[in-house]
Amino acid sequence: MKNIRWSLYLVLLLVASSCKTADISQFSDLPDVESQRIAETKLKEVIEAQGFNVLQKKNVYQFKATDHWPGWMGGLAKIWPDKATNFLFKHNFNTFDGSALFLDGKKEGDLIGVQSWMYYEKGKDKANIENADTGEKFNKLEFGLVVFHYFLELPYRLYHAPIKRFYGQREWKGQTYDLVFATWGTETANPDFDQYILWINTNTQLVDYCIYTLRENNSAFTRHKYGSIAYQNYRNIEGFLVPYNMPILLDDGVVKKKSLDKYFHQFTIQEFTFGGFEEQELYPLPDIPKMIDSK
Repeated sequence: MKNIRWSLYLVLLLVASSCKTADISQFSDLPDVESQRIAETKLKEVIEAQGFNVLQKKNVYQFKATDHWPGWMGGLAKIWPDKATNFLFKHNFNTFDGSALFLDGKKEGDLIGVQSWMYYEKGKDKANIENADTGEKFNKLEFGLVVFHYFLELPYRLYHAPIKRFYGQREWKGQTYDLVFATWGTETANPDFDQYILWINTNTQLVDYCIYTLRENNSAFTRHKYGSIAYQNYRNIEGFLVPYNMPILLDDGVVKKKSLDKYFHQFTIQEFTFGGFEEQELYPLPDIPKMIDSK
């Protein structure tokens, strides 16, 4: 009986929350033009401090990483078949073109990829890549591949967002942060575009964490929520600063929690290198025009 009541509670919770659209927009004391100008300046500082000019020149990069989803909630909401998965990711900068090779778990040896928003797969026992795109919204695997590509390049991507606002400064754990908001479409929530608030460390000019929405999230357990990600353990790789540790929490949990150890899930990079493969490897599907950063 207890299990039945718990199941009914989850159903009611999901039904009640499915109509909500997360909105993290705030009020800025500054006129829109001035707020936009300051926001662009802050993002430029991040791009320079983190070394995105190096990433732009190198173009392609790869890294080994682990994504860990702990606890019962992680088991329900996880993107991948396993709660802890090791990958080899390969990305083309400022595009949505990339691939991920599963290094362990239920899909060990399988390859997934996205080329100009076309999703493809290659099973470990198959000789050829198969176009697995259904024409519908992201499946979980495609969603995960695109999200981590985007979040690693986030300041550069958000600099090109048409709507940017400076939300002033905040103090947290003795550190001062500049808050920069960015989105597309309309400043307030809309069904088509995500919203982001970057917390930029005024000492380092690096993003320490970000609060965001994910409109394409297809998990019934989290699609009504917003999220927050911390960027930790930056390492200098040939002039580009890579955050090797990225805990993700629901809502603005990164700010509210005293410890980030109890994360919703955590993305951890083990090795990051530029090159090591030809760019054409990320374009196995013939006769599909490149879309670069276009959505």
